[in-house]
Amino acid sequence: MILVLTMDAPARAQLDVGKLYEEMGPFLLRVIDRLCGPGGHVDDLLQETFVVAFRKRAAFDPERAAPRTWLYGIAANLCRRYRRSAGRLAALKARFLLEQSGEAPSRPDRELEARQRTQLVQEVLQKISFKQREVFTLYELEGLEGKDIAAMLKIPEGTVWTRLHHARRRFEKLMLSRIGKGESV
Repeated sequence: MILVLTMDAPARAQLDVGKLYEEMGPFLLRVIDRLCGPGGHVDDLLQETFVVAFRKRAAFDPERAAPRTWLYGIAANLCRRYRRSAGRLAALKARFLLEQSGEAPSRPDRELEARQRTQLVQEVLQKISFKQREVFTLYELEGLEGKDIAAMLKIPEGTVWTRLHHARRRFEKLMLSRIGKGESV
């Protein structure tokens, strides 16, 4: 389905959501997957990103932001909301299971050892703060330049490099601690 969005202001160009989806969909899908972790929710969040974009099309101003930056901002906000909700749901489930079983929850290190090696990097990424993880994902995994990331996140380029530095250190520390426990990459 191709939707053509037209802006009210004559200075604003027409925004073709179908074309944006074709161009930006794969990028946003990868970013959402890396920010929120793999699962069925990734497709839902991608779809919701474009639904929100359609609803807020009048707010898009090509002079203030590129379509990629604008769509990323929408996706990142949806990812933050999803992570908060998922965290609350997980805590609720854990409390419920604890009350039902009367036992203490299993140790996280034992749970991690049982997971497949292919999930290790994703798990470590999820341990990094959201702001650091998004910069790490965009730079290290998506190969974007610092100035592009700064524009997308609407932060100074120096902040990008600071967050990236801390994310790299945290990622390395977490990976080394996991590898030291016998897990492999």
